Amino acid sequence: MTARFRRALAAALLLALWALPVQAFEAFVSVDDYMAASRAERLSFLAGVYDTFSTIEDAGLFSSQALATTVKRIIDCTSRMKIEEIETLFTAWLEKNRGEWDSAAASLFVFTFDDYCK
Repeated sequence: MTARFRRALAAALLLALWALPVQAFEAFVSVDDYMAASRAERLSFLAGVYDTFSTIEDAGLFSSQALATTVKRIIDCTSRMKIEEIETLFTAWLEKNRGEWDSAAASLFVFTFDDYCK
């Protein structure tokens, strides 16, 4: 096993240990739960969603090139925003798109900012 392979394997394991529990938690937060949360909880949730998408994009782990391109554009666009602005935009999008509330809140982050960052 080469040193490069060992480093890549170690990085993948660390990413899996860090990102997967965050993703699992975020995947099960419903929009109803998000909307009922305090602003501080919403900010924490969105910071976790943003960090997860950013880390996966940086590591090149998206299975679809189209999704990777979309997320990169969203991360580039939102990186200049304060988390409070992201929360305001996301919450407003959810309020306008009540038909989407059966989806996990984290998955709607991409739809919200795909629209906003075009």
